[in-house]
Amino acid sequence: MPITDSGYLNFKHSKIHYIRFGTGSKLLFAFHGFSENAESFLVLEPALGKKYSVIAIDLPYHGNSKWNEPDFFTTDDLINLFRQFIDLFKVDRFSILGFSMGGKCALYISKNFSSQIDELILMASDGIKTNKLYNVAVYPKWGRQLFRTTIKYPGWFFGFINITRKLNLISPWLYKFTYNHMETREKRQRLYDTWISMGTFNPDIDLVKEKLNEYKIPVFLFFGLRDEVIPIEVAEYFAKDLLRCKLTKLDRGHYFIDEKLLPFLEISLQSPMD
Repeated sequence: MPITDSGYLNFKHSKIHYIRFGTGSKLLFAFHGFSENAESFLVLEPALGKKYSVIAIDLPYHGNSKWNEPDFFTTDDLINLFRQFIDLFKVDRFSILGFSMGGKCALYISKNFSSQIDELILMASDGIKTNKLYNVAVYPKWGRQLFRTTIKYPGWFFGFINITRKLNLISPWLYKFTYNHMETREKRQRLYDTWISMGTFNPDIDLVKEKLNEYKIPVFLFFGLRDEVIPIEVAEYFAKDLLRCKLTKLDRGHYFIDEKLLPFLEISLQSPMD
């Protein structure tokens, strides 16, 4: 699964890292999930690489990208950054892939560049229905303050989730997931920066779907039946009323970017869209 190219795109005072792999004739821009990076998609090269040349981007606060701006990453930043990528690779048409958090980016790009998109691939995509936790951690002033304080003094939080686990209010998977993203100061800071940024990424889903239908863009959805982060109902809601959509329901949880996905990916992407 070789990386054929890698580099940095200069954006304002920041550097956005990307990798390129695959030998397909179509260009595909890929956006990873939280706590992951561009290389997370390399495992999918046997399926994606036949059809696409993949440009996987390290989002701000992740991978080798360096976000040096005084403000958080915004949707305007995303659109302007993506325009620079289009100019860099001198392309008029392209496809978009987004996994989990990266799905929010894919949805915004789909809305703003719909006339240029060949295909949209969403995997366990966030952004379709806003998680209620965002409303507490991002929008109210007290929610932000509590979140910011927890970065420095997380003891109360760990005590809280320990109690909820003992009472079986959260699953073992969600308990482990939470601990993994909060166990160090660095991880908590990344979570805060990302959450505050992505909490403002709330695309108008009705408008996104309208654009997808207007330009007859094929949409490929991959969602897990056992996903505790993005329930399968989210995918069903998004697929409803789309004219060209194929929903693949996987007997998996949230993280399914691995070799087991390859046959499903190959079959879905190679089959004619109804």
